[in-house]
Amino acid sequence: MEEKGDRIKEEAKRMKDALLSKETTEHVMKAGTELFLALDSVIPESRIPADARKHYLAAKKEFLLMMKSVIDANLEAIDNLEKSDSSKLKKIDVQ
Repeated sequence: MEEKGDRIKEEAKRMKDALLSKETTEHVMKAGTELFLALDSVIPESRIPADARKHYLAAKKEFLLMMKSVIDANLEAIDNLEKSDSSKLKKIDVQ
């Protein structure tokens, strides 16, 4: 039986694929990464007010979880590609 979380993840993936092209997804990932790197280097966490730090860390965590999901989806696609390639019939010459 498929887990509810798995169904939600699969639906989110279908929605993302329908809404965003691969190029757009890559651009969003790069832009988000640059944003967090810039914030980390410009503003030391010790200078951020406690309430703002709480929200910043929550946003950073969500962004990292999003990146993890994208990486996992790409790894799954590669695994599926490898499986489909290995299951194809191959001609073997017998001498």
